[in-house]
Amino acid sequence: MRATSILALCLASLLPPATASQAALEPAARRQGSAGDGPATAGVREAERQRAQALIGRDIDALRRLISGDYYHVESNGRVRTKTEFLQALARDEYRIRNYGVEEMEIRLVGDGGTAIVTGTYRSIAMDQPATPLRGRYVRIWTRHPDGWRVGLHQGTQIRPVGANALEPRPQAMQ
Repeated sequence: MRATSILALCLASLLPPATASQAALEPAARRQGSAGDGPATAGVREAERQRAQALIGRDIDALRRLISGDYYHVESNGRVRTKTEFLQALARDEYRIRNYGVEEMEIRLVGDGGTAIVTGTYRSIAMDQPATPLRGRYVRIWTRHPDGWRVGLHQGTQIRPVGANALEPRPQAMQ
């Protein structure tokens, strides 16, 4: 059921806006922090801010409120965790982030405006020894609930410099 819901949200994002009011919201959603942000876009932006603060501060209670029950968290290494698994990993100190910051963010409202697809880039520093800087791209799908926005899917992908992985196959000249 959850995979079907996520697939439906992804497919809905490919459709043109359903109403004229939706078309008016989309350009504003693309302007980061602009005065033209509608209430829905501003709500998603605030939920994103709260999520980042809770992640840095390891505030599991705040994250529990911001994450939907059918949450999927796809890490930059490809591992998938449910809401419970993600929060337990955070509580066990498996996520040790010294710094986390969003570089770019685009918010796109879909359907009736009750779903938002948020994409962008981020930088973080893990508290490994030595500290490991990471830059990546992300996509998160948020849905509006009576008590606020809840994230249902997070996918992070590390951005690596070209040639950073010596194990990647090199292109062969055509014979």
